[in-house]
Amino acid sequence: MEANPQLNATLQEMIDHYEIRKMLSVYCHGCDRGDERRMASVYGKDSWDDHGRYKGPGRAYAEWAMKAFATKGSKSTHLLGQSLINVNGDRAGVETCFLATLSAKNENGEDVVTLLSGRYVDTVIREGVEWKIDKRICVRDWSITLDVKKDFLSNYDYVQGVMSDQDPSYAILGLTHPSVPVDVT
Repeated sequence: MEANPQLNATLQEMIDHYEIRKMLSVYCHGCDRGDERRMASVYGKDSWDDHGRYKGPGRAYAEWAMKAFATKGSKSTHLLGQSLINVNGDRAGVETCFLATLSAKNENGEDVVTLLSGRYVDTVIREGVEWKIDKRICVRDWSITLDVKKDFLSNYDYVQGVMSDQDPSYAILGLTHPSVPVDVT
């Protein structure tokens, strides 16, 4: 059977897209579960992140974010939308839409929820066999902060998500949480 170079190129592109999307999911899981090491693992060794107030080395962003979460008693949930990915050898341009929900205390100690709709505009590189973020710009398209008056579901006996290895996702996914648990209750 004759080799089909177009088929091989298409299969490699599909694999690259899958690996890049998987890397983006690892980042969000680390952030949402308070797993600093997991979050930092997706950044390349010389990476840069522009995340609004934070502009600096990518791997250090994870530490900065986890300290900010601990200080404000914050929690987050990321929903990733479509990604437009343009692979060119060992580099790719990636734009991924997201909706982040951030729960925290405001300056008066009152509960607030912020909805942030934006895009991760990333340059990613292949380091060895893994795709890593080289440069990230976190783009804010819109956001709104709301006061929390009542949580209608707080007494509905849901399993509560936590930012530690006690979150059920770690056992189900077979992961370990190397970070010190952050108490955000």
